[in-house]
Amino acid sequence: MFVLSALLQAVIISIVIIIVLLIPIFFILGKLKNKDKVSLKGVKTVVFNLNELVEDYMISTISINKTLSHEAVLKALENLVNDKKIEKIIIDVDEVDLSRVHIEEIKEIFEKLSVNKEIIAIGTTFDEYSYQVALLANKIYMLNTKQSCLYFRGYEYKEPYFKNILANLGITVNTLHIGDYKVAGESFSNDKMSEEKKESLINIKETLFQNFINLVKEKRKVDITNEIFSGDLIFANSEKAIQLGLIDGLSTYEEIGIDYNEDTVDFLEYISAYKRKKNKSKNTIAIINLEGEIDTRESKESIINYDNIVEKLDELEDIKNLKGLILRINSPGGSALESEKIYQKLKKLEIPIYISMGDLCASGGYYIATVGKKLFANPVTLTGSIGVVVLYPEFTETINKLKVNMEGFSKGKGFDIFDVSSKLSEESKEKIIYSMNEVYSEFKEHVMEARNISEEDLEKIAGGRVWLGSQAKANGLVDELGSLNDCIDGLVKDLELKDFKLTYIRGRKSIMEVVSAMKPQFIKSNIIEKIEMIRSYSNKILYYDESLENL
Repeated sequence: MFVLSALLQAVIISIVIIIVLLIPIFFILGKLKNKDKVSLKGVKTVVFNLNELVEDYMISTISINKTLSHEAVLKALENLVNDKKIEKIIIDVDEVDLSRVHIEEIKEIFEKLSVNKEIIAIGTTFDEYSYQVALLANKIYMLNTKQSCLYFRGYEYKEPYFKNILANLGITVNTLHIGDYKVAGESFSNDKMSEEKKESLINIKETLFQNFINLVKEKRKVDITNEIFSGDLIFANSEKAIQLGLIDGLSTYEEIGIDYNEDTVDFLEYISAYKRKKNKSKNTIAIINLEGEIDTRESKESIINYDNIVEKLDELEDIKNLKGLILRINSPGGSALESEKIYQKLKKLEIPIYISMGDLCASGGYYIATVGKKLFANPVTLTGSIGVVVLYPEFTETINKLKVNMEGFSKGKGFDIFDVSSKLSEESKEKIIYSMNEVYSEFKEHVMEARNISEEDLEKIAGGRVWLGSQAKANGLVDELGSLNDCIDGLVKDLELKDFKLTYIRGRKSIMEVVSAMKPQFIKSNIIEKIEMIRSYSNKILYYDESLENL
């Protein structure tokens, strides 16, 4: 009786938890449904206030924030270009939070918009990121308050190194690398940053900084390098900003036009209300987004693995007149084996595959990209990182500290490999390194075939080195610099299609899978995710570089 009562109690608790998680989903869905009733009649101004732009998503369409899918934003902006009724676009800079690549990708569309529309930006605190958003506009204003300022600081990079604190617990995390610049996991095994990692990160940070300086020169006709490095632009007030020509003046939201009267809507409302033209073309281009780490686990909302790739590719079989496939990849890599399985599956497709790289297409992400006939990267995409790493923790000192006596027996060799209770012998270590070299060789073979490059020349740009898209184009790792739209145009041109339509493949998700993906967002901290990463990636050969996600 007690068992039945406990079981019934557990079932009831589970049902309550599911209901609690589902209520906000249906509430937000209801809100979005109501947004469909927005009318654009008489509307002349659109306020661009996008919190986040996501590539591949399970629950972004029901997000509380102003979160939209990548393609929805691009479609709406392209529609704005041809929408003669819209005369003005206001960029509410404080409300916009986009990545470097997404800013670059919408930049070319805003240039088209500026031809026949007034584009104004307004914000309070401009740092290097938000100011790049402001530079999409023809005119830039600060909110008329003494709290408005510039906050330009140059660049830095910091991350914690855990070797010493782990040692206090008796834990040692060993990392084996193939490639001097393949430094993933060193924050667990080292007590300070390696020179190779520092060199690589400084190269990236300096290039990105110079890109920013050059953009300001181009748009505002001023070089602010000295002012930034001298600290003059930290909390610099509006007078300083006007003096340097970085803004055009002060204003209020009402004076600018963010008053949401009958002739003004925000970007989300515009997307929900504008009429989408029906595309009757029989030629179809499919787009599949690959977002997140490459792993077998499903504990995060963004994971790339063989099973969900197969699920998405199965949907291609139902598409008539499918002419080509675009893979939009945004990944730091992950499991080497899972990357190879995905590569083999994609390789069997009998249609041309083009690659569009997002913010990050490195290590295992680049491994998958080598299946593409043509690779497109944004100038600020992080890519490359061709190398191999293995993380394996040892708890021998922890066991000693706890005075645990490990007893057992074995017959044969190699039982110390990936046994957290044993120290790794040199013989076993050599066997692991041999296996890693085999895996690295397979990685290089794919790259050499895809990029038509010799092993000698490849080794000069491989070894774990990370490149910006502009550098990758120069050294032959990608074919073209451009956005997702450029990739689509390139495929259509090469296929000589007179007309086409796009189909986005997302994979089918049940409501329980959506709920399952939401839970980690509510309960996980960064520390827990770090621990989970060690647990998940321990004792596996990886194409992975976790530090790139923080750049």
